Amino acid sequence: MKPLSVWSNKFFEMLDMSDYARPETAESDKLCFQNSLKQFLASGQKEDAFSVYFCFSEIFQLFGQGYENTKKLIEMLSDHEYHSGELLSKHRDHYSHSVYVFALGLAFYANDAAFRRNYLSFYHLEEDGRSAYNFLRFWGMVALFHDIGYPFQLAHEQIKTYTEEVWGKGEPTSPFVSYGNFEMFIKLNESARKYLSEVFPGAKPFFTYHDLLAYGLLKREGYDPEAVCEKLTERVVKQPDFMDHGYFSAVILARQIFSLPEYHFDMQCLDVLTAILLHNNFNKYDAPDKHPIRFDEHPLAYLIILCDELQCWDRLAYGKISKRDPIAWDFALDISENALLVSYTYESFDTRTYNDDLKLNVGLNKNYSEMDRGVFVEKIRSYVDTPLKIIVRTEEKKKQKKTNLFASDDNFIGLCDLAKAIHASYNDHCMSLSSDFISEDFGKLDLEFKLSNIEQAKSYGYKLELINCFYSRKDLDYPVVEDFNQVEASYTDNLGFLCREEHVRWVKEKLAMGWKYGTDYTTREERNRKKIHKDIVPYEMLAKDERSKDELMVRNILGLLKKFDSNIKIYNFRTGRKPNLEIAGTGHRYFNDDTERMKGRIKEILEQYSKTNHVIVRTCFAYGADQLIAECALELGLTLKADLPMPVEQYIENVRQDVLSHGRAFTEEDELRMRHLLAQTVVCRVVEDPKFTYAEANKYIVGKCDKLIALWDRKEIPLEDYDGRPINRGGTYDCIKMAEAHRKEVIIVDCYR
Repeated sequence: MKPLSVWSNKFFEMLDMSDYARPETAESDKLCFQNSLKQFLASGQKEDAFSVYFCFSEIFQLFGQGYENTKKLIEMLSDHEYHSGELLSKHRDHYSHSVYVFALGLAFYANDAAFRRNYLSFYHLEEDGRSAYNFLRFWGMVALFHDIGYPFQLAHEQIKTYTEEVWGKGEPTSPFVSYGNFEMFIKLNESARKYLSEVFPGAKPFFTYHDLLAYGLLKREGYDPEAVCEKLTERVVKQPDFMDHGYFSAVILARQIFSLPEYHFDMQCLDVLTAILLHNNFNKYDAPDKHPIRFDEHPLAYLIILCDELQCWDRLAYGKISKRDPIAWDFALDISENALLVSYTYESFDTRTYNDDLKLNVGLNKNYSEMDRGVFVEKIRSYVDTPLKIIVRTEEKKKQKKTNLFASDDNFIGLCDLAKAIHASYNDHCMSLSSDFISEDFGKLDLEFKLSNIEQAKSYGYKLELINCFYSRKDLDYPVVEDFNQVEASYTDNLGFLCREEHVRWVKEKLAMGWKYGTDYTTREERNRKKIHKDIVPYEMLAKDERSKDELMVRNILGLLKKFDSNIKIYNFRTGRKPNLEIAGTGHRYFNDDTERMKGRIKEILEQYSKTNHVIVRTCFAYGADQLIAECALELGLTLKADLPMPVEQYIENVRQDVLSHGRAFTEEDELRMRHLLAQTVVCRVVEDPKFTYAEANKYIVGKCDKLIALWDRKEIPLEDYDGRPINRGGTYDCIKMAEAHRKEVIIVDCYR
């Protein structure tokens, strides 16, 4: 069993972007998309789901331009859920859910050979990476937009919930929501009617979106068009019990397509609309001659229904009943041509509720119960006619508490405005720029650099927390920050601290995008093409003008936020937040132990302390244990500091010579890895000691730390000779004895040499 990220990532390995409109940025944009999806699947957070929507919209320019032209459709869904969902009895998130569904579809295409062959045959495509590009476009439209009509259902269900709570369920006199102006809502304009008559010659004239959807269902499912049109009308007009968001999602998307001055529409586009129409309710109950959808009659409808049903984990509950009936929090699967094995992890199979007399009722979790009794799979098979053998497993496991949550406003919708402000803030004259100009200038950036600003915006909650601040749209009774260096925090130079943190974030982002340290370029274009950058170095090694850019950005961001209507303000906490805890790392340079075992133990220690503290890790970056501990800190997203015994370039050469003298290889990749590790340190300090090399640096980190992690073989060695003179200084045992002398806790990780 593997996580979804492993299965979906394989799709990008087979993806060929040769048909991409901007071939010069094709590989970079693909990597942006791949990394954004991987990041979301690791976190499950809406901010990271946003990046997936953003990448898809920017790459495929669905409605004539990128995310700006799709943001209302996507963000309004989340906004309505956020504000209205808690008024309902049953409701769960659909925004992040749609990205999970999208990832599932990519996983099926890449790993279920039977489905992939059928899809390619159905649309007369060759099996190559360019066909994967076709699938990405059309599946993305289905998966990411299949729930955009939910605000219509929300409005209907709000009144239904209210009347049921006041007068009881099934009360015949209760009012219900219906929608007026229906004829105009479904009417096709003259231009669209003429265009469709040319695209589908021989078809009856299309006057409404119902006619178009009915034609699509006739071609794929054989459903009678007149009966379909009649049923579609019934689903909206005078519907007291249920309002189908799938219907509204299909019509809204169609209206968006045909509202453009120019549009391209064919049978595969129509399949997108009918797949969305069928996914939720219509084909289960009202469709004439309804039947389970086969994957060889409508691949997109088959896939969206299958993935939509399987995606019942990690969905935020808004509704009152939904909150009391938790679903699985984690998911893993195995996919092959003939079988699908899925595993759902629950925190508990039981639910606990209290009745009116405050008596505790314990019962089986509804979602788990359906899986346990086989009802879950039976339902899926009643909706889709699948050749897959579906096996469902469940387990109970305590959910790890999320520790990367911050006080800053968690409504991600302001991310784009914040990203635009960040982009503009690097300009000396940004305060004189209009918000329209800033938006237009942002739109000219390549996707990689747009996403870089968005990632920088996402990091603000974390960085502000470190200096005792947070941001919010709300007008709160906290001091508003006008100057970062006037903020009360544990750092003497808050502005410089934020600049250091931003540089480290930027380095990590560049490395994730395949960039490397290098100086072999003369122009920006050559640098971007080679993906090498001279500034992938510790902050201390940046040129003065490069540091000043970050300082300019940090200073300007406060004023620029006022240019947008987002009302974002930065506030200062009145008291400190999570306390700092400094952990130093030391250990042997050379060992024969299991590196993965030691990394697991190091991470276990660091994660434990991270639950209640902001952990800062220090090492001297020697070969072996020091770098291993640093690597663990970075993989956990912790703050890392380096205290070197000599300047960086001299130290790298010293490490190289030491490794070679011990009969081991130190390749260019080893050097690059060391450089990249150092570049991700928030502080890189030199503590020189010409006599013992490491002694003063180790003394420094012991003096600064609260605890010491030591990878040690537990062999004690003499630290003084017979005359009492110091020997063997600067080593692991010396560092341990110094820590003990200063009454610092020493945590030993056994290391066999």
